[in-house]
Amino acid sequence: MAASSGLEYLDLHPFVRTATHDKLLGCIFGGALGDCIGLYTEFLPKTSSEKQYPDRSFSLVEPVTPFATDTHRDKFELGSWTDDTDHALLLILSYLHNKGQIIPVDFARRLKIWVRHGLLALDRLPLGIGRTTSTVVSYPDFAENPESVALKTWMNSSRQGAANGSLMRTHPLGIMCIPKTLDQTFELAAQMSRTTHIDPRCTVSCCAVTGLVRGLLRGEVLVEADMDAVLDQAFLYVHGSDTLRNPGHDEPAAAPISAEQSDALLDRHEYEKHIKAAKYSDLELDDSQKMGYVYKCLGSAVLALRSTMRTAASDAGPRVTIINLFEETIIDLIMQGGDADTNGCVAGALLGAWSGYSRLPSHWVRGIQHQGWLVEKCEALSGQVGVNTEQIQDISNPADTAPDGGRGLFSDKELNDRERGLLEKILLKQKTRRDEKEKELMKTSKKGVGSLLKALKLTT
Repeated sequence: MAASSGLEYLDLHPFVRTATHDKLLGCIFGGALGDCIGLYTEFLPKTSSEKQYPDRSFSLVEPVTPFATDTHRDKFELGSWTDDTDHALLLILSYLHNKGQIIPVDFARRLKIWVRHGLLALDRLPLGIGRTTSTVVSYPDFAENPESVALKTWMNSSRQGAANGSLMRTHPLGIMCIPKTLDQTFELAAQMSRTTHIDPRCTVSCCAVTGLVRGLLRGEVLVEADMDAVLDQAFLYVHGSDTLRNPGHDEPAAAPISAEQSDALLDRHEYEKHIKAAKYSDLELDDSQKMGYVYKCLGSAVLALRSTMRTAASDAGPRVTIINLFEETIIDLIMQGGDADTNGCVAGALLGAWSGYSRLPSHWVRGIQHQGWLVEKCEALSGQVGVNTEQIQDISNPADTAPDGGRGLFSDKELNDRERGLLEKILLKQKTRRDEKEKELMKTSKKGVGSLLKALKLTT
């Protein structure tokens, strides 16, 4: 009997393979679009988001919606994504370069290069990096022993660090795991999360989203009950492993903790409170002290998918297109503010895997930077996984999938020149805003003087 490839379901009907390919592209583009639109409100309180974008409308094609004016958004060009998508792409490029192998150490090396040089394949600067990732990558031996360094960093934080930095990049793994079992998927998701984020809450969140993406692409996650089953299995998988549930418990220098303390690291009630949230306000996504908490991101992405499924299945479903559902759901989420680009990225990946690339809003897809390159990498990924068997395999391993992006690393002088160029762009944007404000004030002043003179004439 021939061994199972895990992809037999693709041959049930020609439509299945085509739909899976479309959803694969939808997942990657959906994540990038959610990231891109989320940048508009990243780090803003909900009230500021509503004030800055009162019409709740965002376009990436002309007329392009301008950013709220501040030093954070001054670093970015309109239509660009952030570090969330960069890190997801590092994982894809590693997978393609290694011809379908998922190698945590190779990803760690690429991440260390990214922190200094950015995404070399696209000559993108490394804009934005989470505290946990920054700390872990700064260790000299990170590229050789990422998990041990991540464990050391987490232990030094008194086992408190549970940020969303590994969750934001995990969705491509769901695509790579299409041929694998759910347990194998969880194993790889945990392994890749633990290259930087070893807290069990990060691990279970990555397992959950990776499992959902795999299930959506395989047609196994169709309704909320299917979602809940995957979410439950992810928790049980992590909770059932001493290593994953209680990292470092077997370290000689580790301070002993009680069984109660061990269970508190992965509390079922805390997990379910977030994945079963009824509305975004329950998650307090713009809490300035906790906006980067991994469960907030997980909970908001799950809620986004739940609400989309419910609307599509309701009486209103036929009157609401899937394209509008994707757009409206992402806008509803990012208007909450907080870590909006990361929340949008993870939610967008799930929604894109559910809807497919063909049903993403075109005025977002056409306006995102590097659209053609991103399609090319998605096509290569589809071929490498085995979904698109007509894909030309040669494009899965071109020069730009190498750790140096096929360009070579920058010299210290070149890095300084790039940073200086970015600073000059930021300063120019700020100067332009000041000049525009001064012109507006001059106009207002002239109008005021004119009105005063007119009034004086009328009284004489």
